[in-house]
Amino acid sequence: MKIQFGPFLIVLALLAAPLAWPQSGSGGSSSGGSSSGGSSQSGSSDSSQNGASDSSQSPESSGPKQVFTHPEQKPPLALLDEVTAHSFIQLGLALGTSWDSNAASFAAQGYSQTLLTVGPSIGIEQIHPGVAWQVQYSGGFMYAPTRTAYNSFNHDFTGGALWQFSQHWQLAANDSYLYTADPFQTYLVNQGTPTYNQPNPTIYIPLAVLEQNSADLDLSNKLTAYDSLTFTGTENFRRYLHTSYSLYDEYTWGGLVAYQHSFSARLLGGTAWSYTAIDIGHGTSRSGIQMYQVFGSYKINPHMVVTGWVGPELTNTKNIIPVLCTPYGCFKEIAHQSAWSTAFGGSFGWQGVRNAASIDFSKQVTDGGGLLGVVRLYVADASFRRQLTPKWNFSAGLSYGSNLGISTLYAHRHLDALTGTVTLVRQISPAWYVSGQYLRFYQKQANIYTAQVPKWTDNRMQISLQYNWGHSLGR
Repeated sequence: MKIQFGPFLIVLALLAAPLAWPQSGSGGSSSGGSSSGGSSQSGSSDSSQNGASDSSQSPESSGPKQVFTHPEQKPPLALLDEVTAHSFIQLGLALGTSWDSNAASFAAQGYSQTLLTVGPSIGIEQIHPGVAWQVQYSGGFMYAPTRTAYNSFNHDFTGGALWQFSQHWQLAANDSYLYTADPFQTYLVNQGTPTYNQPNPTIYIPLAVLEQNSADLDLSNKLTAYDSLTFTGTENFRRYLHTSYSLYDEYTWGGLVAYQHSFSARLLGGTAWSYTAIDIGHGTSRSGIQMYQVFGSYKINPHMVVTGWVGPELTNTKNIIPVLCTPYGCFKEIAHQSAWSTAFGGSFGWQGVRNAASIDFSKQVTDGGGLLGVVRLYVADASFRRQLTPKWNFSAGLSYGSNLGISTLYAHRHLDALTGTVTLVRQISPAWYVSGQYLRFYQKQANIYTAQVPKWTDNRMQISLQYNWGHSLGR
């Protein structure tokens, strides 16, 4: 979920890949709740928990996931006039079953839950000289045999366009809409490292119907063969339906300006400024976060890359705090808060012929998923992938995150999360995939509203089967 625009995410993405002009082939892999569609648009957060949608992870992708996604990672427009087909369609169907040992997070009485999901999808893409666009829709139905109140339809729509309107300028736009009540998706507990659309991957999200719309606009200029300038804007609106958690509805918007220089084939560096505005609870808590930073990336050898960034971060908050409440209303106090802190992060990635591994860490101020207010987040993540055979893929990951509330209204709210994941994917045929996954969650909380116990553990298992059919519609 794109719940806050993490400014350093775009910067590190710039480190990972230069602008789209010199790329060969499509850039970053798509991720998100739906798995069909031919374009490599940046998607939502970790797709490894998307239940029946997870089987979109292709076995031939033996390399590590890129930690940060960015709209720049798209097919190079310079090659678009050379493709043999300009229009494509892709159809898909995902079937899955999931079991959760403790679906009621931090509840005094936990309960297990089984879900059955079915999700058809359709994607259309067109590529023309100078312009490329794609749209994708994934629907579905979630059936809970023991708790029919959770039965619901899910909708996931994404669209994007890439336009090279001059030799040195590119414009990329993306929008996504999501409506879901599936607690097995990445909206109960997110795991992994921060991404472009999910800067806080450790947060606990309540069982509720989630409606969300996210959009980003990216304007890039290739100044020289070694220099680039990027302007990025993003917005996100998220609300919870049919639940008291509507008090934590959130609107976030932000922007970033980044300059990057390529010193050599191995060394990249640059500087950036970003701003993020967060509104939680319809004006109850508002925050503005500015970050100034320098960043760098060094390719040690063809198999190893190390990146790093650091910079000061200024956080300003305004909170409306109830002081005394009566049956006739509440007396409220407005509290302002301002603080400087140091934000930093880095990553190390290694990729061999059949194996890949990565380690990532960061510290920054995020929105705390709404439930915690603005927090200071420490997160570390390690992952390993191995292509066992041409048709079998194995991956494992371990993630730790610590959230500490820093705003006046939500001060002292604390959440620590430790997540482990094991995934096995089998390609049955060029169009059929089957995957199995086991997840283990351990979390501790303090002073979180509605949380009844200090600790929560959960085991989650899911199996999914997916079919994807793609066809060219010609030139």
